[in-house]
Amino acid sequence: MNAGWIDLQINGYAGVDFNAPGLTVEAVKEVTDRLASDGTAGFMPTLVTGDPEMLISTVRTVMAARRKYAVCEKAILGFFLEGPFISDQPGAVGTHPVEWVHAPDLALFNRFQDAAEGLVRMVNVAAEVPGMPAFVKAIADTGVTVALGHQLAKSPADIEDCIAAGAKAFTHLGNGIPNEVNRHDNIVYTALVEDRATVMFIPDGHHLPDTMLKLYTRAVPLKRLVAVSDAQYPAGMPPGEYEVCGAHARLEPSGLLWNPARKCLVGATTPMAKMMDLLSERIGLTPDELKAIGRENPLRLIGLGC
Repeated sequence: MNAGWIDLQINGYAGVDFNAPGLTVEAVKEVTDRLASDGTAGFMPTLVTGDPEMLISTVRTVMAARRKYAVCEKAILGFFLEGPFISDQPGAVGTHPVEWVHAPDLALFNRFQDAAEGLVRMVNVAAEVPGMPAFVKAIADTGVTVALGHQLAKSPADIEDCIAAGAKAFTHLGNGIPNEVNRHDNIVYTALVEDRATVMFIPDGHHLPDTMLKLYTRAVPLKRLVAVSDAQYPAGMPPGEYEVCGAHARLEPSGLLWNPARKCLVGATTPMAKMMDLLSERIGLTPDELKAIGRENPLRLIGLGC
C-alpha cells in the first residue's frame, strides 16, 4: 500500500454517502480517488444504524467496486459497522435513526459479513445492552475487532464483561455520549485507563476541544491511540443544509456539521491530513507520533499491521 493516512471511519465523502440508497460502483471509485487526493491511502466504509436491506446492498456495491477497480481493492480495507447494535437512548444514540436500533443479533451480523465476503473488520456495540457480552465474544472469536460506543456504559464494571469477551476499542471517545455525565464515574475516564483497549478519537477541532486532545495524547500510551475522521458525505462540499442519516443537518463554514433539532454533531467533514496538521500545530505531536496514530495503529487494530 502506498504511504498515506489510514481512516477507519468514513461514512461518506465528497457527496458520496455510504448510508443512503442508490450507491453505484462508479461513486465508490470516485470517493476512493478523492480520498487519495486528500491524503487518505486506506479507509473503511462505515455503516451507521439504518435499513439492513439498504445497507447490505451498499456492502455488495462496495465489494463490486473492489473487484472492478484496483485502486478500490487496495484502498478499501474492509467495513466498519457502527450500528445497529447500540443504545437507543438520547445522548447515546446520537444522530442514528432510533427506529433501526437492533438488539444483539448474530444472524443479522452474519448477513452483513456474508455480503462483505468476510471483510467486516470492525463492529461498534453498546456494552450495557442485555446479551452484549455473548454477542461480543461470538464476533471477536472470528477475528473481527469489536469497539464500544454510542452507549450509556460508564464505569469499569459496566464494560468489564465486554472487554473480557474480546472488545478491543472505544469508538470516537468523548462523542456519542450524553452532554452531561458524572464528574468521576464516566466512560471517558474509564476508557483512558483501560489498558486492554484502543481509544479512537476525532481530532477535527469540533468534536473535542484542545484540552481533551491534550488529555488523550498525554494520558494514553501512544500505541493505544487511533485518529479517525468520522467523515460524512458533506465533507468537501459547500456549507449549507443537508440530510444526514435521515435527518436535517447543517454544515457551517467552519466545517462543523450538526443536527439543529437534536443539537448534536452528525459526523465530521475534515480529512485525515488536515486533522494530522491540527494535532501537529495545536497539540505538538511529532511526525513519528502522527504516523503511529494515523497509520500504524489503525492497521494493527483491524489486524492488518504488525
